[in-house]
Amino acid sequence: MTLQTYTLSWILPFVRQSLKGVGNFEYRNYVQGLWTTLEKAQVSGVVRATPYQPHLGQVFLFDQAPHELRTVATEAFFYLFHNGYTTPEPPNNFLNHPNFNRYYVTRRGLEWFNGVEPFPEEADGYMRFLCERVPNIDPIIRQYTVEALAAFERQAYFAAAVMLGAASEKALYLLAESVLCSFKDARKHEKLKALSDRRKLSELFEYVRNAIQDAAKSKLLPYADSEGSTTHLMSLFEAIRMQRNDAVHPMNATVSADSVRLLIRSFPYSLSKSEELRAWLISHPKGI
Repeated sequence: MTLQTYTLSWILPFVRQSLKGVGNFEYRNYVQGLWTTLEKAQVSGVVRATPYQPHLGQVFLFDQAPHELRTVATEAFFYLFHNGYTTPEPPNNFLNHPNFNRYYVTRRGLEWFNGVEPFPEEADGYMRFLCERVPNIDPIIRQYTVEALAAFERQAYFAAAVMLGAASEKALYLLAESVLCSFKDARKHEKLKALSDRRKLSELFEYVRNAIQDAAKSKLLPYADSEGSTTHLMSLFEAIRMQRNDAVHPMNATVSADSVRLLIRSFPYSLSKSEELRAWLISHPKGI
């Protein structure tokens, strides 16, 4: 029998699921909702109260759960507060402190609770989602992404930006290689190869993006494959820009948790679109 390891990344998906559609709450409401979700997932240690047990109207007996489970549930509760998803109830009188027994859900919290996209704090689930969208993910991209998630979890946002930017950079070079093989025009081929060899990323990105847009406009590249490509490619390049400018340049220092979180959340979609384009280009040599 495998023993359950209770970690923040393990419990956060259950927390998110249990709070979907929930408004303001107290800690007891939070636990009861979370325990309901854990019970459905057949997590051991979740004990229901019986009619003969004193439980003050609560459905589950919190004190019967393993200490580690209670600890990580509390850690997740304050994770919500720390990340701005919840806030203490504001006082009725401005001379009083906020009410720390009752918590309001912020607008940001509502978006997170009701969202479905993967989130960087739950690294295992995020990587499963990424690998489902990109089954043949490049091993270097995969490793950079894993390390970006590890850095983000430790609140090392500069490091996370650098790792995600490196993953995006590798994706751009792979896409450029596929465009290179699909060019009919020898001059375009020579130009793109020179940009790739010189590692001129801004110019390389613009050239690849323009080549894909031109192929789509001329209907050489099917709409189903080109749809949304500009948006997703811009997301990849934004991660590269942040890596090269904001995260590693000491005069900028503008990387924030929100900016990195946004790029990490969008990465599975942008990478899958890049891979979709690559698949078509590889299967159509000299097709554009």
